[in-house]
Amino acid sequence: MKIINDTNDQYHSKDSISASGLKIIYKKSVGHFLKQKPFSSKSMELGTAVHTIMLEGQEQFYKDYYLLAKLDLRYKADKEQFKQHEKLAKGRRLLKEEEMKIIDGIMLNFKTDTIAQESCAGEVELSHYGEFKGVPVRVRPDVKGKNFIGDVKTCQDNSPQAFKRDMYKFNYPLQACFYSDVLGYDPAKFRFIAVETNYPYSVQVYQMGESMIERGREAYNKALDLWKLYLDTGIVSGYTEEDQKENGIIIL
Repeated sequence: MKIINDTNDQYHSKDSISASGLKIIYKKSVGHFLKQKPFSSKSMELGTAVHTIMLEGQEQFYKDYYLLAKLDLRYKADKEQFKQHEKLAKGRRLLKEEEMKIIDGIMLNFKTDTIAQESCAGEVELSHYGEFKGVPVRVRPDVKGKNFIGDVKTCQDNSPQAFKRDMYKFNYPLQACFYSDVLGYDPAKFRFIAVETNYPYSVQVYQMGESMIERGREAYNKALDLWKLYLDTGIVSGYTEEDQKENGIIIL
């Protein structure tokens, strides 16, 4: 694999398939992946800020983010202050007071959790480009340690039951197994650092059991095969289910 210290935007601009693309193909179809549009949300933006401070530290965090004073934009004076803050930010992302409160709560717990800190120690946010099973691929692990890959996930509830539901809902095993196999790591040692964005902002580290690893590998291989079929033949697959008639109708 070719390792490049590029930006997240540069990484996502490449044509090679990534874990996020395979997730869309697995959950929906190649057609859905090809027609996807860039998407962002407040929770995703908060997650990016949490990633930055946990993985890259406070110095980099304050280079990327500007703390915004509490303002009420219904009032003219506050609107004017907001414009001034935008100028002072000089291109940095604006972070609201309530968002910083969440980040501070998370960091308070993170700094007292030795396992979580160890799971975030290593080579951070490096892009890897190459070929895997005959397909151009790219992976960008949050952390690449000596014998593990670490991935920070923000969530509303990081209890074992709730986070396990999130694992399957968002296809985290697919991502973890794909990253591990592409980079030559044992997926059983892949670490999820699950971080609550609700009080008390708990931090918990998880790893995958055998059944979850098996499911993750099956998922990414199925998606990768469909993507390779498209690259080789131009066939854009739709939904694919085991119980499907020849005319394309799916039996539920």
